[in-house]
Amino acid sequence: MEGVLKIIAVLVLIAEVILFYRLRKNRRRMTQTVRITVLFAIILIPLASIVFANYHVFVGMKETKSCVGCHVMAPMGNDLMDPNSSTLAARHFQKGYIQKEACYSCHEDYGFTGTLKGKMDGYRHLMKYVTGTYHEPIKYRGEFNYQNCLNCHEGTKKFHAVQEHVPVLENLATRKTISCLNCHGRAHPEAVRRTPGHPDYEKLDTSPEQVERIREKLKEY
Repeated sequence: MEGVLKIIAVLVLIAEVILFYRLRKNRRRMTQTVRITVLFAIILIPLASIVFANYHVFVGMKETKSCVGCHVMAPMGNDLMDPNSSTLAARHFQKGYIQKEACYSCHEDYGFTGTLKGKMDGYRHLMKYVTGTYHEPIKYRGEFNYQNCLNCHEGTKKFHAVQEHVPVLENLATRKTISCLNCHGRAHPEAVRRTPGHPDYEKLDTSPEQVERIREKLKEY
């Protein structure tokens, strides 16, 4: 993904330089139509590149390896690949239910077709990470959409075979005073374990080296 964006940026820069040079060198011999076409291209190419690049960013962010690219997400990445972890995310990942798009499958609100709020939250997270104004452990301030869980589970025989799921579905559709986590446990390691200074923090290794190891490991899935 990073390589694609760099290539796009280089190609756009080259195209802009060539167009500007040609326009300046041959402006006296150019017809009005050609001048308008060249100027239009100078504007159109960057705009098209922005759209293309953003599309690739949104698509690329679906991959789990993109999510763990920030070191603050390393605890979640380590947890995913821990066969002894009992979190929901790890159980789904270890059993092969969701792997390549493990994060996006549950947090799809920030995707290309996601909500505006989801995209704004994602942008805020990115800015906090880039500017170093975040604090560990990171906390999710939004409201998780449990429909993301039901997108996979609702309608399956195994899901509807559990009688307790009937009132849960009714509750989620109306009052939403219950969540999947009430019965199925945490989705990720507890915040206290992801706090610097806690004994488990070192086990959840957030070093750049570990982040790179996680990303390389995820390429196998």
